[in-house]
Amino acid sequence: MDISEFGYDNDLEFCEDMTRLVGVATVPGSSFFREPVNNLVRFHFAKQDSTLYAALNRLEFIRKKMPYK
Repeated sequence: MDISEFGYDNDLEFCEDMTRLVGVATVPGSSFFREPVNNLVRFHFAKQDSTLYAALNRLEFIRKKMPYK
C-alpha cells in the first residue's frame, strides 16, 4: 500500500504507528528493496477469516487514527 498520503518519510515509523494506533501490523516496504523506497508497506493475509474481518474493521478508521505528517 502506498502511504504517501499520510506524509511519513519513514515507512518503519508508519508501521509502528499503525500497529500502536490502529491495531493492524504492516511490514515496511523498504525491507524488500535495495533502492530507498519508503512510501510502501505490505499486509500479510494468511490468517483466519475472523482475524481478517477484525483487521478490516480497524482499518475502516485509519484516517481518523493515523497522524498526518
